[in-house]
Amino acid sequence: MARFILKDPFYKKAKQEGFRARSAYKLKEIEDRFHLVRKGNTVLDLGCSPGSFLQVLAGMVGEKGTVIGIDILPTPPLPLTNVTTVEADIRETDVLDLLKRFSLSAVDAVTCDIAPNLSGIRDVDDARIEELFASVLKVVDEALKPGGHFIIKSFSTGVQKRIAAELQMRFRKVSQYKPAASRSVSSEVFFVCAGKKETVAGRKSQVTG
Repeated sequence: MARFILKDPFYKKAKQEGFRARSAYKLKEIEDRFHLVRKGNTVLDLGCSPGSFLQVLAGMVGEKGTVIGIDILPTPPLPLTNVTTVEADIRETDVLDLLKRFSLSAVDAVTCDIAPNLSGIRDVDDARIEELFASVLKVVDEALKPGGHFIIKSFSTGVQKRIAAELQMRFRKVSQYKPAASRSVSSEVFFVCAGKKETVAGRKSQVTG
């Protein structure tokens, strides 16, 4: 594995350009294609450590924008005045309290690069993916404004259709996209969700693990 990483061009590029992880280029490519984040936006990044998405988002929103990162692990400080991080478990986070802390009613976009611990056992991994997705979706439901956008990493598994269906209920357009920076051997794929609908009244999440 170490030999593979040393040959990885995106790993090398991240080191050269000062990004904390190669995942920065995944987000860059998604934004270049879909144009979801604008100057002055407020963006919530879930699972932000070690901070590569934060670095990219800080440039996207500009000096008048705000990026809030949450992770259960500590995130090394970044020399960016428009970035704030919170050490917390999203499964236990009071979203409304979090918004109040930052004097916000909602955010313009949510990004999520969290990956569950995968075992290679399909049923176990599907359950972990569903559990994580349900936790993230709760945050999106409570924090993202109507018309807002959402980017989440997932994996090509047996629960993919159910996850897509949940997102299609909530957003006007949902695309699946695999950036060039994603390793070809990885099953990861990103759901890129544009335009949160005003309401999902009467619909109960089917992704509950």
